[in-house]
Amino acid sequence: MAIRTDRDLQRALIKTRVVEAGQTVAVGRVVKDGNADGECQHTADGVDAIGVITSLGPLNGAAGDEVQMAYLAGAIVIPVKVGTGGATRGKFAKCVADGVTSAVPDVATPAAMNVVGFFTQSGVAGDIVGMVPARSWLTE
Repeated sequence: MAIRTDRDLQRALIKTRVVEAGQTVAVGRVVKDGNADGECQHTADGVDAIGVITSLGPLNGAAGDEVQMAYLAGAIVIPVKVGTGGATRGKFAKCVADGVTSAVPDVATPAAMNVVGFFTQSGVAGDIVGMVPARSWLTE
């Protein structure tokens, strides 16, 4: 282990999340969205990962604790227009003709495609929702 961990969170996007019921988290562990807005839970496989826990609250990462989470990509959340197909909080975002929509990986028949970030909110076509930008590609 490093004697002193590298750390520079000056421009990080850090938000408070509540640990989902029945879950626990720890500092430095990767998390995904919980089942309700504003919640988080540990992810063992990285699927739908959105951030890393930077500090715990008074419940030390137990269910119901208010923890601090740094988003994995970008230091901003930008408003985007949801296109056909809708947007799901915590999912990757891809472009469609009328906005952005959820990109859902398909492990059975993978195909590479471009993604532009991941959603912080859910919505239907025509809504404006938050998205953390991250230029990348995904096997869908």
